[in-house]
Parts: sequence; C-alpha cells; structure tokens
Amino acid sequence: MKRPAALSFDYWFKVVGVGFCFFCIVLFLLAFIGPPFISPFDLISSKDPLAGDLFFKARLPRVLFAFVVGGALSASGVAFQSLLRNPLADPYTLGVSGGAALGGVAAMALGFSFPMVTLVAFTGALVSLLLIYRLAQVNGRLPSASLLLTGVMFNAFAFALILLINSLISFGQAHQILFFLIGSLEAVSLNEVLWVSLLVAGGLFILFFQSSHMNIVSLGEETTHSLGISAEIHRKIIFISASVIVGATVAYAGLIGFVGLFVPHFVRLIFGGDHRLTFPLSVIGGGIFLGLSDFLSHLLFWSGDLQTQLPVGVITALIGGPFFIYLMKRSL
Repeated sequence: MKRPAALSFDYWFKVVGVGFCFFCIVLFLLAFIGPPFISPFDLISSKDPLAGDLFFKARLPRVLFAFVVGGALSASGVAFQSLLRNPLADPYTLGVSGGAALGGVAAMALGFSFPMVTLVAFTGALVSLLLIYRLAQVNGRLPSASLLLTGVMFNAFAFALILLINSLISFGQAHQILFFLIGSLEAVSLNEVLWVSLLVAGGLFILFFQSSHMNIVSLGEETTHSLGISAEIHRKIIFISASVIVGATVAYAGLIGFVGLFVPHFVRLIFGGDHRLTFPLSVIGGGIFLGLSDFLSHLLFWSGDLQTQLPVGVITALIGGPFFIYLMKRSL
C-alpha cells in the first residue's frame, strides 16, 4: 500500500488491520510448529495427553510471552525515540531498565525464588523511575537533555553495582545472572503471562492515546513553545507509561536487546514518521520479531551434538544489529 500524504482513518484501519491479521497468523503457527511439532487435531481430540500438557504449560505461555514482551519493548522504543527526539534511543536508554536489572540481580544473589526475583526487579524499576523523574526535573519541567543524561548516568551506576555483585557470588549464580542480562523467555506460566500482560496493556493503552501527542513532542521544546503548544504534561505521561512497561518486561524477561531499536526504525522507514501509525505497527512488529527470534533460538541447536538452546537476546542481537545498520545506511 502506498502511504498517502495525510493519514486517513480508512488507510490507518487497513494497514493496522492487515498487520494485526498477520500477527494472529504468526502467533497461531508458532504455537503449534516445533520443535517438537504439536498437531492441532491431537490437541482437539485429546488423543495425546502429553501434547495438551506441552501446549498449555510450555508452548502457548512462551509464545504469548514473547509476543507481549516484543510488543512492549517496541512500543517503549517508539515512545522514548519521540521523547528524546533521537531514533537511536531504545527502551534501555533512560535508566529504568538498570534499576530493574539491579533489583533482579540482587534478588538472584540472595537466592530468592523466581517470583520474588521478578517482584524485586519490578520494585527496583519503580524506585528508579521515581528517582530519575525527580532528578531530571528542572523547575517542574522534564527537559529531554536532562532526562537523557540522568538516565544514562543512572544506568552506568546500576550496572557498576551489578558487576560488583557478580564478582562476589558463586559460578552458578553468575551463570543465572548472565542469562538474565542477555534476556530469556524461560520459566514462564500462563499466570505470569497474565500479570505481565495486564501491566503492559495498561501502559500500551495510555501510549496509544498519546501517539498523536508523540508527533508534537518529537518537534522539540523550542518548536512547540514557539507554536504556543504546551507538551510538558504529555512528555511526563509518555515517560512514566513507557518506563512502567520497560520495568515489567525487564523484571520477567531480562534485557532483550534491539527489539525496541530495530523494529520502530524498520516500521518508520516503510510507513513514515506519523506516530499514530508507527506506534500500533511497532507493537505488532515487535511481537512478531521476538516470537520468530524465540522460535529460532529453539530451532538452531535442537538436533546434533550440542542439544542446547540459545537465549533469545542473542538471536535478536545477531539479527537486529546488522539489519539495523543496513536500514540506517539505506535511509541516509
């Protein structure tokens, strides 16, 4: 479809509708195809009880989780890129991810169970959100430069503490922390997917209705001020909503890179920079990208001597990194 100069509702509905249909098709296929392959007929007829257990306790939660996390990371990437007016910004730029990672790592070092690790990590994200919000404010405003510098410095401090903790723990705990920092979709149940989805859905709902204001925010403070537009309240709403989404995903899935950087850039290159269209398509594209990446992490070393599974963060970096450079060079 050729993008018209003005975004009409019909065009928006057609493009987003096609994207959502493709999203549903990919989700359905990934829920059944291997490894190992699960036949829908065996699942319906209940001929193979093991197939039902595998589908509902392992495959379906993981696929849904991948789509939720991918959509969330991509959405927060769009939000932060508009907020900072920087196409290279990603969900981990503004420090909340560092707080979540520090909380999760500290909980792992203390030997907490997985539910407690996620709870402490999310608490760390909320505390860091409040701290960064407070430190970055200047006379009640939230300037982009102050927000960016505060977030970057907070991330550097948090990861310095993570390295300190990592040097004081056992090898087994260090290995667990490594997987958390790379990003993984392991050890998730339908109940956990539900909790993450509720947190993410709330943030996405707010950001969706802020997508038109993202166009204004991305103009910059000087431009909006000269036009007589006050975008400060929208900047704060976008920052808080996107940060909560990042905190929830990092708490459960770790630091999965390149989704929030690669997917929005790809969508923007094809459909333009109108956030009313870029935002929903990035959510859809992020879910598909992470779902397919997780499938590849299963498939690559499923057979052979290794019989292992790569962390999904490795796959997203190996695909997203080179392809992002290609897209960037093409757009220049």
